[in-house]
Amino acid sequence: MNHEPLLILPFDHRSSFSKHLFGWSGELSKKQKQQISDYKDIVYQGLVEVASGKPNKKHFGILVDQDYGTPILKDAKKRGFTVTMPAEKSGEEAFTFNYGNAFGKWIEKIKPDYVKILVRYNPQNTEINKIQLKRLSRLNDYCKSHGHKMMFELLVPATEKDIKLAKTAKAYDTKIRPIHTIKAIKEIKKAIQPELWKMEGFSKADWKKVLKALGKDTEVIVLGRGQDQKSVEKWLGDAASFDQIVGFAVGRTVFFKPLQDLLAKKITKKQAITRIANNYSHFVNLWQKAKKV
Repeated sequence: MNHEPLLILPFDHRSSFSKHLFGWSGELSKKQKQQISDYKDIVYQGLVEVASGKPNKKHFGILVDQDYGTPILKDAKKRGFTVTMPAEKSGEEAFTFNYGNAFGKWIEKIKPDYVKILVRYNPQNTEINKIQLKRLSRLNDYCKSHGHKMMFELLVPATEKDIKLAKTAKAYDTKIRPIHTIKAIKEIKKAIQPELWKMEGFSKADWKKVLKALGKDTEVIVLGRGQDQKSVEKWLGDAASFDQIVGFAVGRTVFFKPLQDLLAKKITKKQAITRIANNYSHFVNLWQKAKKV
């Protein structure tokens, strides 16, 4: 299997974008929504600055929502970047369709390279998982029948029981989360068969187990989870050892601080774009060096 690299800058954050960057919650005004769209375009311009001079545009990708980023999605398609858009409603505990029963119409408006599905799935949450699996099966049927590839983003948050058992968040992350992840993969694969999985980072030893559960023909990218640069570098370094892990999707680690500084008027818009471009380029270069490409 020929694994092409896929280096994604994700900025499909919606409720978290407005809350954590601007401090807004509840129903937003037209002016507030426009400001979110404007800031997302700044993130996109950072990727354009890095990727425009590269020979294979498909190796560079965006993940952005239609709520605030429809013009970006359309422009990225024209430029030849890999385009991914989310299918899930933002800020929900259980996977819920963005745009409800009209989700298919919105997918067809863009026809992205990947339909992204973010799911928080801890195997211990059996009741909520039954609901999620039913909805995922419906989306799987739609995408397969309409020829859309899927990117499945799996997050495995700790339950209260997990925290009591692990005692610290770090211990959960390294000792319990890998075990839960493998069980979650086995359950989820019965409902949905994505072409690409977007996964949290693991040690090399745990990656071997996780990749075995996914299957040898499944491609994977590593997410950044908003972690600091050093943590993301470690995750990417470990992941690059495996052929079927083809890239990353690192967002907040790349764009959040520059946007914060812009909002605080510490830097200009042009400087924010340059800083985002430099941060994204750092991870691109790190990945390419680790993969020896």
